[in-house]
Amino acid sequence: MNRQRLQSWLLRVAGSVEILAFGAVLMPRSWMAASHAWLGLGEMPRGAVLMFMIRQASYVYGMHGILLWILASDVARYRPPIRFTAFSFLLAAPVFLIIDHTAGLPLYWTVSDTAACAFFGVSLLWLDHGDAGHNK
Repeated sequence: MNRQRLQSWLLRVAGSVEILAFGAVLMPRSWMAASHAWLGLGEMPRGAVLMFMIRQASYVYGMHGILLWILASDVARYRPPIRFTAFSFLLAAPVFLIIDHTAGLPLYWTVSDTAACAFFGVSLLWLDHGDAGHNK
C-alpha cells in the first residue's frame, strides 16, 4: 500500500472516530452522567454552560470528522489542508496535555489524548513527506 493510500486510510479512521461525537449532541443527560461515572470521573456536574460546551464541542468534532473524510477522498489535491491538519494536531498534543492535566483528568485520559494527537500529526506528516515530490 502506498503512502497516499495509507494517509487516506488514516484520515478516514480518525474521521470515523470524530464522527462518533455526533452522538453526544442529542444524547440524554442521564447517559452522559453514566458515561462520566463509568470513565472514573465521578459525578457529572450540572449546568447550562457545561451542556452547551459538551453538545457544541461534539457537533464541531463530528463536523471535523466529516472534513477528514473529504480530505481523504483526494490526498494529493488536499495536501495543504492535510499538512495544516497535521500541524494542528501536533500543536494540540502539548495544549491538550496542559488542559487535561490542569483539569484534573485521570492519567490514562491525559496520556491517551496527548499521544493520539501526536501520533496522528506525526503520521500524517511522515506519510506526506514520502510523497512530497509526487502529485503536486
